[in-house]
Amino acid sequence: MIPHILAISTSPRRHGNSESALDTILAETGDRVSAEKVVLTDLSIAPCKGCGACEKLGRCIQEDDFQPLAQKILDADVLILATPVYSMSVCAQSKALIDRCQVFWSRKYVLHTFEEPAGTKLGLFIATAGQTRDHIFDHTVPVARFLFDVAGIKPKHTMLLLLNGLDKKTDFLENPAAVAKAKDTAAALLASLEVV
Repeated sequence: MIPHILAISTSPRRHGNSESALDTILAETGDRVSAEKVVLTDLSIAPCKGCGACEKLGRCIQEDDFQPLAQKILDADVLILATPVYSMSVCAQSKALIDRCQVFWSRKYVLHTFEEPAGTKLGLFIATAGQTRDHIFDHTVPVARFLFDVAGIKPKHTMLLLLNGLDKKTDFLENPAAVAKAKDTAAALLASLEVV
C-alpha cells in the first residue's frame, strides 16, 4: 500500500508562498504516494472554547468541519502543515486548527485512550516569512511540534522547511533557491518513506 499524505494549506491568502511551497512538494512526490490537499479557508473550523469537555469525553463537542479533518489527520501516513508567519507565529487559521487538536492531547495525556500509529508516521512543517530577521521562526516551530506530537508523530520523524525573505505573493515561485530547497525536502521525504 502506498503512503498517504494529508497536506493542509492554512494561509488565508490563496496561492501565496506557503501554499506554493506545499504545491511544489506535492508535485515532486508525484504518483509515488497518494495525497490529499486541504485548503483550510474552504472549511469552517471554530476556535477552541477551552471548555475542557474533550478531557472527559475524548471528543470535541463543537460540530463543524474539524471532525472529519481530525480523522484525516489521524489516518494519514504523512501530515504536512503549511503556514505563513503572521505576527511572529503561525497564521490564525493554522492556530485555530491546532488548538482544536487539543482533543488529541486529551486522549493521549489525560484519558490515555489515544491509539499510536501502527507504523512510522511523518510530519513536515512548512513556514514562509516575509522578514529575514533572526529567530523569525522561533515561535512557529514549537506550535507545529505540538500538533505533530498529539497526532502521534515522534520528533525524530518530523521535518522542517523554513523559508524567509518571501513577502510578495509570488516570491517563492520567483526564487530558484527556495524552489530548490522545497524540491530537496520532497526528495528527503520520499527517502524517509522509502518510496524513491
